[in-house]
Amino acid sequence: MKKTLLALVLAVAMLLVSVPAVLAEAPTEITLWHYFDASADAQAIVDWVDEYNSIQNEIHITATYVSRTELMNQYTVGALSGELPDIGMVDSPDMASYISLGVFEDITDQLEAWGELDQFYPGPLESCKDADGRIYGLPQNTNCLALACNMDLLKAAGYDHMPTNLAEFQEMVAATTDPADDVYGFAMSCISTEEGTFQLLPWLRSAAGGAGVNVDNLTADSAVNGLKVLGDFVANGYMSKECVNWTQSDAFNQFAAGKAALAEVGTWHLAMTDAIGGAFEYGFCLLPTGDEGTSTSTIGGENFGVCSGAENVEGCVNFLEWLCSKDKEGEWAVVAGKIPTRQDSVANYTYEVDGFNVFVDEMNYAQARGPHAEWPTISEAIYTAAQSVFVDGTDPAEALAGAMEKITPIVEANPLP
Repeated sequence: MKKTLLALVLAVAMLLVSVPAVLAEAPTEITLWHYFDASADAQAIVDWVDEYNSIQNEIHITATYVSRTELMNQYTVGALSGELPDIGMVDSPDMASYISLGVFEDITDQLEAWGELDQFYPGPLESCKDADGRIYGLPQNTNCLALACNMDLLKAAGYDHMPTNLAEFQEMVAATTDPADDVYGFAMSCISTEEGTFQLLPWLRSAAGGAGVNVDNLTADSAVNGLKVLGDFVANGYMSKECVNWTQSDAFNQFAAGKAALAEVGTWHLAMTDAIGGAFEYGFCLLPTGDEGTSTSTIGGENFGVCSGAENVEGCVNFLEWLCSKDKEGEWAVVAGKIPTRQDSVANYTYEVDGFNVFVDEMNYAQARGPHAEWPTISEAIYTAAQSVFVDGTDPAEALAGAMEKITPIVEANPLP
């Protein structure tokens, strides 16, 4: 009896001694917010978080989807309340704004110690910095826009090639519109969010040979003409009036369903072409925003940063370095149809989906949005001007002049890079 009691006492004592050790070894719970809603991106981030949780014991990450609009609102509120995730995703042109609000943590020293920053392309990496060059995150992917073409519909309209200039593009859009079959010549997202601005910018920056126009000069003739082209598409029934409500996924879905002959699409849509199957022959070409041999596109992409107040900053940084490592950058590009942000990933990167090389070429003509601490305000002025043209029939020159009344004081006080 005494031996049994002694054994029990020893067992309890050992258990009590081991409890603090077990608690000390428990991983820190880390929250990660993202707005990936495309199936490939959304599943990939969950899978990769699970993978990282399985290969280390320092932190345990829980990835949570938050709609892009709601996530941006949460950052703004959280900057004041302190209620932020540990790791947050942000659209690259918006990061400067949230850095200025104090949403993200300065992790320059940790990343420099990593020793791999020189492998990142300057453009994407710059979007993670403040005005003093301090770094608050890493660019996880980059992308751009090009034109998807339904070759069956083009051939039925008498064309054996994709458009190579703005005038030919306008002609093809008109010729492929078929109201009887509910088919429009062109589809794009003109929604009143950053997605809309992202898709509008190529037409404002390069239409009719206006390459080089930036958002500080949207009253230039070429910018006005670019918005007029799109406005005429809507007014003439060549582009659905619903474009003002469509996300980029919605516009691609119209194309995939055979309801749009031509569509402005992103690199990531390459991973979604299975939806087309063998329904029709399709191809991709540079956006025909100007004269023959010219194009303009918009650089996109998402950054991940460590948010202010994160409980385990070092653990969060370690995850970002793994997420944006050479191998993972290449893997993500294949899974999600994006372009790696690291040159050492691109050098060894091959992607078999038709059209990828078109997007790689388009990156030579793609321009960044910002970066600017007040980019959300600039963006709102742009998509509001476009919506007034598409919905209310406002003259494009008048609409863009109104946008510049809001943009000009901003860029005069803090010029674009």
